Amino acid sequence: MVAAGSLVAPFAWAWGRSVGRVRDVGDVPESDVALVLGAGVRWDGVPSRILQGRLDVARELLRAGKVRRIIVSGSPESRGHSEPVVMRRYLQARGLPDEAVVLDESGVDTYSSCRTAAREHDSLIVVTTRFHLRRSIALARRLGIDAYGVGHDAAADGLRRVNARATRREVLATVKAFWLPR
Repeated sequence: MVAAGSLVAPFAWAWGRSVGRVRDVGDVPESDVALVLGAGVRWDGVPSRILQGRLDVARELLRAGKVRRIIVSGSPESRGHSEPVVMRRYLQARGLPDEAVVLDESGVDTYSSCRTAAREHDSLIVVTTRFHLRRSIALARRLGIDAYGVGHDAAADGLRRVNARATRREVLATVKAFWLPR
């Protein structure tokens, strides 16, 4: 009974904190910033395909006028590269101006990215992959951010195996997130 409860409670928390807040580019409320969560850099300094999908969603938000700036958050050391710097270069190569992209190199995990964002923002749009969206919104809201989220659909983008593996990983990550401090 206790074991079942310790698994059910985290998912109920993530679902409850994110219900009505998972949106598409067209129906998400406007916000000053989007927070793009990192997802790995290849050895050659190119964002992983999952990360490219997240960055493309953020770019759509900016072009649609839903946000004015994009925070790219990730590890300062990802396979020999700063993940946020790689993310910024990707966006700049697709026409985004320097002043539209803000670096956060403290984003070694979702909690750290949200905690850093909470220091300066009381609302934002979290951009990540759909399998990761509910937990990300729940963590941001726990830290006092009025967060909505828009997700990249990795499975529809041809990344079914990666999506399946990451969805399984979300089970443990959601349990861990449930017990993290405010």
